[in-house]
Amino acid sequence: MEVPAPFLILVAIAVVGLLGLVLRWGLASDADRRKDYGLLREVAKVRSVDAARFVETELQKAGVRATTVPGEDGETYRILVFPTDEQTAIQTLLNT
Repeated sequence: MEVPAPFLILVAIAVVGLLGLVLRWGLASDADRRKDYGLLREVAKVRSVDAARFVETELQKAGVRATTVPGEDGETYRILVFPTDEQTAIQTLLNT
């Protein structure tokens, strides 16, 4: 019986490592995934749903798409926008 070529052993180790990374990502808790909102940037943090709706409405009037997500502490709300709208959103909120 022949010993496998050294590169086959390296390929096997790489495959096992890749599977480990995929499983780690797949089994990550929802809390870990919720914190990452991709490209979205926070432009405001408020303490109530009503305040979040007000901020979103003001941003919509200015043509800025916004979304509200719960804050990490569970008591606040974060208003997020795309990077291209960030400066417009900040100026709109400062002028409100």
